[in-house]
Amino acid sequence: MPEPSEGGRARRSVDRAPRTLHERLVDVLCDVRYPAERWEIIAGAAARGADRVTAYRLARLPYRTYPDLDAVLAGVFAAQPATPAVPTVSTMPRPGRAGS
Repeated sequence: MPEPSEGGRARRSVDRAPRTLHERLVDVLCDVRYPAERWEIIAGAAARGADRVTAYRLARLPYRTYPDLDAVLAGVFAAQPATPAVPTVSTMPRPGRAGS
């Protein structure tokens, strides 16, 4: 039972580091039997409670049969979205200076 000073909420562990995508993938794909089709991988991850980011990354996998977990991981990280280009001050248009 939480202490009254905690406002009725259980305390969260502060020393726990955020899990990497690799760790989350290994966790949610541990029950998938290989070789597996893309849909089996996605369904297995959903059954194990994959978070939204992990599910999104698995949904980007190409349609094919994956022989093992390593092939899935390689596919996920190969389909990693590119970092968008951030406009710099020198490339941004300036108001009132078009074509001068």
